[in-house]
Amino acid sequence: MIESTSLALLPLIAGILILTARFYVREGAISIFSMSFILATIAVAMLVGYMFLSVLGLLPPYAWVVFGGVGTVMSVGGIWSFYR
Repeated sequence: MIESTSLALLPLIAGILILTARFYVREGAISIFSMSFILATIAVAMLVGYMFLSVLGLLPPYAWVVFGGVGTVMSVGGIWSFYR
């Protein structure tokens, strides 16, 4: 596995920050059942899962593509939702 694959987690971290900002700024942090809060929670769970699998050595060789792709989708979706 390539050692720089953890850089693929940057979009996932950005997605967490964007969705959390959207939860507080746009939705006023009204409910924990808000879609922004749920997606941010899923992103945190994915990040913890990635680290757990990485430490145990159970991470498939191209898992970073999936985690980075989901993070990119969350980041772009969070930014897009600010402007709709």
